[in-house]
Amino acid sequence: MKQTKSPLLPLVFSLIFTGIIFISISSLTEANITTGDKFYFFRKQFFWLTISFMAFYITSKIKLDLVKKLSPLIYFVSILGLILVLIPGLSNQTLGARRWLNLGLLSFQPSELLKLSSVLYFSYLFAQSSKRSFINLIIHLIIPFILIILQPNLSTAILVSAIIISIFYLSGGKVIPLFLLCLGLIGLSFILVVNSPYRLARLQTFLNPDQELQTTSYHNSQIILSLSSGGFFGKGFANSDQKYRFLPKISTDSILAIIGEETGFLGTFTIILLYVLLLSYLIKLASLVSQDTFSSLLVSGIACWIGYQCLINISAIANIIPLTGVPLPFISYGGSSLLTLMIAIGLVRNIEKTHSLLIYSDNDQGEKKHYHHRHSSHSRSRINSSAPIRSKN
Repeated sequence: MKQTKSPLLPLVFSLIFTGIIFISISSLTEANITTGDKFYFFRKQFFWLTISFMAFYITSKIKLDLVKKLSPLIYFVSILGLILVLIPGLSNQTLGARRWLNLGLLSFQPSELLKLSSVLYFSYLFAQSSKRSFINLIIHLIIPFILIILQPNLSTAILVSAIIISIFYLSGGKVIPLFLLCLGLIGLSFILVVNSPYRLARLQTFLNPDQELQTTSYHNSQIILSLSSGGFFGKGFANSDQKYRFLPKISTDSILAIIGEETGFLGTFTIILLYVLLLSYLIKLASLVSQDTFSSLLVSGIACWIGYQCLINISAIANIIPLTGVPLPFISYGGSSLLTLMIAIGLVRNIEKTHSLLIYSDNDQGEKKHYHHRHSSHSRSRINSSAPIRSKN
């Protein structure tokens, strides 16, 4: 049988490799000044990358039935982490926010684990038709939303809410209640913005980017300068001027600006294309495994997670929305984000192998039809058709 190779790992590894390279070259000056070791951020990211690859291998081999059983526990642990991070002494406070648990030599961001656990748990929950209700969605959504807002971290709260709402919709949730819920969340977010001085200042900076260029608008102006100076082909690898501590958050939220400065529009477009190809493949895979409700929702949820996070980060860099603290998946510096994303990719790889849908060539249509016939008792996902998913559960 002629096998068709999956594009999953080449796409993901290309993004990770890009991240490692640009983290290493963009953080040299900052690392040398702040730690005395110019390779500090590179070493730390490479350490997390090693752990992430180990986690990827484990989750690509684990039985999916065990993943289902563990999903409520993982979700509970992530909620517990969000509670612990609010306790002084257990977390690191940075710029007035408590988002990282202090684990001694390392720190971990529970909100990153929440993204993963939300995809796992709500895929498991809404795969069961008896638990697929709007009231159940509200009950389970309100707890993590409040806990993340208390950190405070509005952008992540919105991101997690969007992921959960998307999974509910794809499972067959009713559109009108979801639409009203989205309007409510938008209104609540607006209230939180106007009643928070630093959020309101960020919004005003976005609306008036030409004012206070050396203070509140400094970050925005330096991002625009980075992207515009890159031109079409860029200044060349490692030739960024902004990496010399002109651009804030150079290896995390703003790393795409450095990529744009050094590789130009061509390099930035290539990065976006890699994300588009990855998301297209995940959507296709979710459609192919739509007979398995849990697997289909899980892949769809991971696609939403990566897609929404990319959209927020890239939109902020392009000055389409106000700046946020949402990292660029697989590329931005940050161990918590990389680890949870690689666990998710391991699960996608697991689903690929479990369903064996990617090994059919054009000459294997008969066997492919036989596969679908054996799973015909399951219904289809909204990704595959307009009909909602119905599970055997």
